Amino acid sequence: MHIEGSFLKSWEFLVPQESMDIWAKILDDPNPIHLDVESAKLLGLGDKTINQGPANIAYIMNMVEKNFPGSQIIKMNNKMTSAILEGDLAIVSGQILKIQKDGDQLIVSCAINLKVGAEKIAVISEVDVLVTQP
Repeated sequence: MHIEGSFLKSWEFLVPQESMDIWAKILDDPNPIHLDVESAKLLGLGDKTINQGPANIAYIMNMVEKNFPGSQIIKMNNKMTSAILEGDLAIVSGQILKIQKDGDQLIVSCAINLKVGAEKIAVISEVDVLVTQP
């Protein structure tokens, strides 16, 4: 049962370099900031490789699927505010803001954040999920 104001179950993923290597192949994205720490350093981006943005959005989608199995994301707005780096523990959490009934379905509007630790927010998302009621 879904209730306005309730918190969603969080989802976590430790970001290894191997994952970024796979995403680079899937996305056909050879940008060295994702693959080579020396390139990231040379460009002044720190001393770790940087996770791909689409991978960060996939983490949010995984969390939505965990909370609403078999549902459909019908709207998703994302604001990327910081980077996820190799070795970071990405934590996705959120809250149900609004529930609208649409026939035998619900449209559940959520506010979702992708964070590293308690302070660093990497992505702020607004997601509407279409949930079929049993």
